[in-house]
Amino acid sequence: MAGGHAGQHQGRHHGHGHDHGVVDRAAWASADGIRAIKVSTFGLAATAAVQFAIAAFGGSVALLADGLHNLGDVFTTVALWVAFRASRRAADERYTFGYHRFEDLAGIGIVAIIALTAAAAAYESYRAMLRPRAVGHLAISMAAAVVGIIGNEAVAQYKIAIGRRIHSVALEADGIHSRVDGFVSAGALVGLSGVALGYPKADPIAALAITAVIVWVTIGTARGVILRVVDAVDPELIEGIQHSAEAVAGVIDSHDIQARWAGRSLLVNLHLSLDQDLPLHEAHDIGEDVRHAILHDVEGVSQVNVHFDPWAEGGEDAHYHRATAHHFDGAADNAAHTHDHPDHDHIPHDHD
Repeated sequence: MAGGHAGQHQGRHHGHGHDHGVVDRAAWASADGIRAIKVSTFGLAATAAVQFAIAAFGGSVALLADGLHNLGDVFTTVALWVAFRASRRAADERYTFGYHRFEDLAGIGIVAIIALTAAAAAYESYRAMLRPRAVGHLAISMAAAVVGIIGNEAVAQYKIAIGRRIHSVALEADGIHSRVDGFVSAGALVGLSGVALGYPKADPIAALAITAVIVWVTIGTARGVILRVVDAVDPELIEGIQHSAEAVAGVIDSHDIQARWAGRSLLVNLHLSLDQDLPLHEAHDIGEDVRHAILHDVEGVSQVNVHFDPWAEGGEDAHYHRATAHHFDGAADNAAHTHDHPDHDHIPHDHD
């Protein structure tokens, strides 16, 4: 088995002058992520402060609610900040894969906050429909709503760009949340414009429309976060891993490929069919070449574990797995056909 010694210490590469270590890679990515969170947190706090001040001056309940929502986002980004810092810790005996999953947990929390935002917006809209309130100093209140739109969109673009670059679904989700908040501020602007034109119920009607937008965005964001949590990956990613592995000299075929995201780190397991007569050191070198190719070719990979399957002419190597075949569903029926051809369907083996 190549790569077993590097399961938690990926930086120990043999014969390479550069490092692909889990800790160094994660620390570099988290530095960008934490910087993005700091900038967005202060940006949202400043936006909320402006809205609070003008809401107190003009008496706009919608603007006050928007300011409170932005303040809630400050607490959300602080939670994500904590998750990023936790993910920088090295793996230990309890968290053997590291702390990267804390980012995924933060992503779930962010989706929950967006959903609560939709519920709160619906409630406030309904209450305002029943009891419209007069709003004074409309011009300055509308200007504050514009500040909310610009501030939230600037923060959203920044967080989404950094999140995509460092493969953080949580940071990207938080950026989408900030974009939704820009729509909320736009709803406040529309409502205030309606009030200025003599329609006091324009504000709650616009807020109801914004609520529908928030629900729609919540569903889309939740889908991406949930897929990450349940270890779903793009099938093209698996194809890319297979292509990189099989391009290495000495590899007969690759199979039983598994990949999952943990925060921003992509963890990969795969089996390689190699000539059964190869000396161990040659097989190990091939395994290291495969790991090196995948680390370079597939973006986001931080850990690669490789298992060797001996391959004999004619594919008569199924007996190598007979000791454990009965532990897997359907193994007894398929064991004789496990390695009949390099393009076969393989029984998953967990003896790494």
